[in-house]
Amino acid sequence: MKASRILIIDQDDAFIRNVQTYFEALGVDVISAEEGTAGYRLAKTTDPGLIVLDTILPNLNGFQICRLLKDDDRFQDIPIVFVSSRDLFEDVTRAEQAKGDLFLRKPIVLDQLTEELITLITSYEPATA
Repeated sequence: MKASRILIIDQDDAFIRNVQTYFEALGVDVISAEEGTAGYRLAKTTDPGLIVLDTILPNLNGFQICRLLKDDDRFQDIPIVFVSSRDLFEDVTRAEQAKGDLFLRKPIVLDQLTEELITLITSYEPATA
């Protein structure tokens, strides 16, 4: 996996621990925050290669964070993956409007998440000649 650091912003501590344990075993650095403002600050200061973002968060919600980051030139090429336990078409639409790259519904199978993230990261890498 090419992303050297994944930032997870999610208020579900068990989800964070599961994803963190899984990706750290693959050699990927994982950092996390459980609320929106702290997550936004981490994104701005830690140079993540990929962001996994819940839709519902205290303070700033995931849609707000995504929009703020994608409107910043430094973050336009960083993939943002929304995860949500809600199964609402409205959330998928809001994620697209916020310029999110992928929307996944919980519960998430970690092997499938890995495949999705690799595909997403690969699509952001410049082609080599």
